Amino acid sequence: MDNIKLIDITADNWEEICCLHPGKEGAEFVAPNAFSIAQSVYEKGWIIKGIAKDDTLIGFTMFGYSKEMEAYELCRFMIAQRYQGLGYGAEALKVIVDFMFSHFKCKEIYLSTAPNNSRGKHIYEKFGLVSTGETCGDEDDIEEIYCLKS
Repeated sequence: MDNIKLIDITADNWEEICCLHPGKEGAEFVAPNAFSIAQSVYEKGWIIKGIAKDDTLIGFTMFGYSKEMEAYELCRFMIAQRYQGLGYGAEALKVIVDFMFSHFKCKEIYLSTAPNNSRGKHIYEKFGLVSTGETCGDEDDIEEIYCLKS
């Protein structure tokens, strides 16, 4: 796991991060990285990072304090399609939540996901995130809320 790390998004790597794609199935569940980067500029409080294995960019994440949820939230988490199925998602999730607990000194981290995101939910539940039984969104875009306690 020591090889998975969060990296800053810079003038040298932002285009490569924008081009990372979760594949057709994953694109249904996560916003494009370029959208998330722009969102972080205009909605203050979000931290954006690239996910790297050694020196290779393999994914993207965005997290911070959600005013809407009134809690710390892992808002975006994606591993590029060509790196899926190799265990990197679980490793990256650990690096992200460790960073969040340390950086924010929070006791809980929330995330939301589509009810039919079986691959994502499997990773989250295996990691220890628990469904709160609550949902968010509107009738066209309902998401289940999960929580991880420190």
